Amino acid sequence: MNEIEITTCDEYIDNVIIINLQDHNIEENDGAGCLVLPSPYNDGEYYYAQETIDFVKYFKEVCNEVSIAVLANGDIEVRSLHSFDIFMPIIWVVQNVALPAVIGIVSSYIYDRLKGREDEDANVDVSFVVDRDGEKKMVHFKGPAREFAERFRDIDLNEL
Repeated sequence: MNEIEITTCDEYIDNVIIINLQDHNIEENDGAGCLVLPSPYNDGEYYYAQETIDFVKYFKEVCNEVSIAVLANGDIEVRSLHSFDIFMPIIWVVQNVALPAVIGIVSSYIYDRLKGREDEDANVDVSFVVDRDGEKKMVHFKGPAREFAERFRDIDLNEL
């Protein structure tokens, strides 16, 4: 898949969100603009993508307008792969108006990661969760890193 896929969050992803919010005593409207969620891989087990910590630090450095928080406890692990591919966490954009800004920050992060390695092929795997009219939707991109920004320019984020 080299395109953006937009789907309604299935019950599994909804449960990941609900369980993680409950585990951390966080309400959906606690003020965070973005929450970084772990990815599910087994029943009741979760992991963070290898880029999570670096991305969150980068996000905080370049953006003062939108806050970001990581939902994590001692039971969640970080998985790293030994390739140049960029595996991002699931980013739940709590404030809908922030989605274009968050996509821009992800795009800048990817651009910075590619610096000095322009001749290498790299793929990106990232998902955004947004709540539209009480329905959570997942926007997933898996494809060449160099095409990330271009692919998102081609869609109207307000039409999700």
